[in-house]
Amino acid sequence: MQKSDTYNQNDGLDFILSETDKQGASWGLEPEETIKLRLLTEEILSLTVRLFDNLKYELYLENAKGRFSVHIKAATIVDPDQKEKVLSLSSRGKNKAAGILGKISEVFGSFLTGEAGASPFGGTFESHYGGENPDTLFSLKYYKNHVPEEEKKPEWDGIEKSIIAHLADDVTIGVKSNMVEVVAAIDL
Repeated sequence: MQKSDTYNQNDGLDFILSETDKQGASWGLEPEETIKLRLLTEEILSLTVRLFDNLKYELYLENAKGRFSVHIKAATIVDPDQKEKVLSLSSRGKNKAAGILGKISEVFGSFLTGEAGASPFGGTFESHYGGENPDTLFSLKYYKNHVPEEEKKPEWDGIEKSIIAHLADDVTIGVKSNMVEVVAAIDL
């Protein structure tokens, strides 16, 4: 397994995307594959940490025998003022869930603030992941393949238009030791 350098909120989006391109090339990816990795990185950043001002996070890329993944880790928010600010983004409509990206963003925000209730996708978070990792509470792949149609919400229809849904083989979100981790994986 190969891992890139770790980046954070101080590095900026342009720098992280440039480093993603360099990392893809150093792993021997074709230009089209590097573009897919870059798009996946940009999309996963857009629907998670970029929504929240001053959120501290770490991002790194991983290559595990042709399975490439973007990992984002952010500490759960315990400061009441920060927590209220994040929660108010959704209630004011600034971060209102729309389509698949909005729903994944909503899951991330709810785990980030410790306000996770029922899954915005229908059912419970546990019903959206059947894997062996007890820290993972949502898996896009598991949701698409295993959740009964009657438990899916009409908003799910946007999945066919989503870059994430077309590129990522899976997107998982979990919580471990007061850290929320989002992993978007693609087989190239």
